[in-house]
Amino acid sequence: MMSEEQVERKSLEDLQAVLEEARKQGIKLVIIGGYAVAAYTRGYRYTKDIDLVADKPMLGRLKALLKGLGYSICDTEFGIAGKKKLNGGFIDLHISVGRIYDLSTGKEYPVDSSLFRNAKRLTVRGFISKNTSLKAAVVDLETLIILKTMSVGRDKDAVDLLSLLRDKRKGIDPEVLVQRIKAAGLTGHLLERIRDYAKRLREDELDKVWFDTTATRLPFIEKREIAKFFAKLVELFRGK
Repeated sequence: MMSEEQVERKSLEDLQAVLEEARKQGIKLVIIGGYAVAAYTRGYRYTKDIDLVADKPMLGRLKALLKGLGYSICDTEFGIAGKKKLNGGFIDLHISVGRIYDLSTGKEYPVDSSLFRNAKRLTVRGFISKNTSLKAAVVDLETLIILKTMSVGRDKDAVDLLSLLRDKRKGIDPEVLVQRIKAAGLTGHLLERIRDYAKRLREDELDKVWFDTTATRLPFIEKREIAKFFAKLVELFRGK
């Protein structure tokens, strides 16, 4: 049976292979999801699923590569979904084209050329297999914050959001973030989500979510600063 470290290493190897084949075909791919969070932060949780955004529909050779790597592939309304079964685990893969769909809410984030233009070339490392890494285009920080705030009922997204706000809060422009949310047509939904996160932070609910995933405590000073960040976003939504 494969260990989590072996599954993670295989996932990163597959990600590298997909990125290289896409480059050969002239397809731009940008990493989103857990690996994007890992690229921006110190890394607080294990992940092995591959989430990408493409600038054009997938071509046959890329699908053939995925099948050759052991993924069962199906076309979706939003791109491609795939799963690779391993001895003792599996890897889920999602490649979005045109829009990023959130299964937990049915909400969508529209994709245009700016997402690829604003992407950052960063190092993606494993959580367990620290020596396994690759350099790739990763979605910009503001967009990643939006994608991680959109979902409902997913503890791993809450941990990812807190991770980004702990490690990269000073690099996030609240005004740019709110403008991006408004442009995406997600104002009502994201305002509700931010208020919910602020409430859960006050009531220490997020402390438990964080501890259950990371086995560490959220420092009080970090909680205070994150609460201020949420409050600033609410003010900007209100036009203050």
